[in-house]
Amino acid sequence: MKKIFQKILEKVFKKVIDKTVSDAVSNPDATPELEPITIPGDSAKKDKWKFIIQLIISILTALAAALTTTSCVNHF
Repeated sequence: MKKIFQKILEKVFKKVIDKTVSDAVSNPDATPELEPITIPGDSAKKDKWKFIIQLIISILTALAAALTTTSCVNHF
């Protein structure tokens, strides 16, 4: 069983490697596609403030939950 999977993987990898090499040989001047560089601006500031507000809200929620559980524990 192990040899069957090994042969299948060898065939698949060989096909992938052969296709990659043939593509590179057939078009050597091709340049890889690069992601555009984004310049930080308003969206970066908005994202920063959005993160800060969400962080404050989550901290306040955790504090409120902690205070409520401790107040319930004292009554029992």
